[in-house]
Amino acid sequence: MRPFDLGGFARAAFFALLPAATVGGALALPVLLCLAGAMSFRPSALRQVSENKPIALGLLLAFVAWVAASALWSPNTDSMQWLKLLLLSALGLLFAAGAASAKTRLLMLSAGQAALLVMAPLLAAEILLQMPLNRAAQPDVDPFELTRNLSRATSVLTATAFTVAAGLIALGGALRLALAALAIAAAAAIAALQPEQTANLLAILAGAGIFALALATPRVALLAVTGVLGIWVLAAPFVTPLLPTDQAFLDSIPYSWAARVGIWDYVCARIWEQPLFGHGLEAARLVTERIVIHNDDISALPIHPHSASLQIWFETGLVGALLAAATLFVGGWKLAQALKTQRAAAAGVAASLAALGLSANVSYSLWQEWWLATLFIAAALAGAVRRA
Repeated sequence: MRPFDLGGFARAAFFALLPAATVGGALALPVLLCLAGAMSFRPSALRQVSENKPIALGLLLAFVAWVAASALWSPNTDSMQWLKLLLLSALGLLFAAGAASAKTRLLMLSAGQAALLVMAPLLAAEILLQMPLNRAAQPDVDPFELTRNLSRATSVLTATAFTVAAGLIALGGALRLALAALAIAAAAAIAALQPEQTANLLAILAGAGIFALALATPRVALLAVTGVLGIWVLAAPFVTPLLPTDQAFLDSIPYSWAARVGIWDYVCARIWEQPLFGHGLEAARLVTERIVIHNDDISALPIHPHSASLQIWFETGLVGALLAAATLFVGGWKLAQALKTQRAAAAGVAASLAALGLSANVSYSLWQEWWLATLFIAAALAGAVRRA
């Protein structure tokens, strides 16, 4: 009789709860993922990691440690984000590693497929019917604020769609190939239903293009995506100021993008006040300056810069940017070597990196717990696709 696999059960339960938690705004995902990650702990996994000496993983952990350490010089002394980041990173890695284990990888692929099958129509109905579930759960919340729940849910859907599509292709067969295409098309259609959230649609379209490229040339796609993201981490504060910021230009583009340009311009100037070590974790939340966009007085830095690359520079400085870029460069090279003959796995990883990387650089805070959980969900499903 086979022993009961508590970790496998916990991860399967996580994916069973994923659709409801996602459509409800995704804020419950970090807690659920941490619980499943804790139950996925195996001493053998730690031993295997230490024996393999993964440079990329070491760089990632060094980056996380540096981000957490930056809380020591942050003016936001009340923030406990450093502790949340450390816990979520450790337990998220355990979750992803467990999902990639040979014993449960097929279970994880099936669980991901089932989650997407429920999540996509549920989210579409929530968008088309004016958020009945979210309104019922949070009747006192302004409807405009509730739309953020749908935006977050679409990002989780994106992360799931590409990796589920990769899993279907890896299993083989013409029917599964058609279902993989349908999964990606459904994600794009759902994003298109939210005209005020163009970033999500752009992310899915970019991911779809990279998915197709990776199926044709896995190594090129992986190296291209991680290379571009790594270069942008380093170049963002130098290139972003080249965007026009005159009032005529800002008035000519949609308000949401004009606001981003104004915020990015302000952040790029502030980066050079503390270029080496940054202002410290969560320092952005204490900025009180205001800027004018479309005759509207808004915060110059509303909680975060709406750019992961600029956020890394602003809060962790050049050191953080170098560690983040090195993680992407080395990780991309290792992935390209490991997946050069596994086109489906490479497509899932490359497309997820492209889509989530684009979203991170125009929308969300890099340290938000739900966003980190989304990254680990994508990593878990992508790991399950890989054959070895």
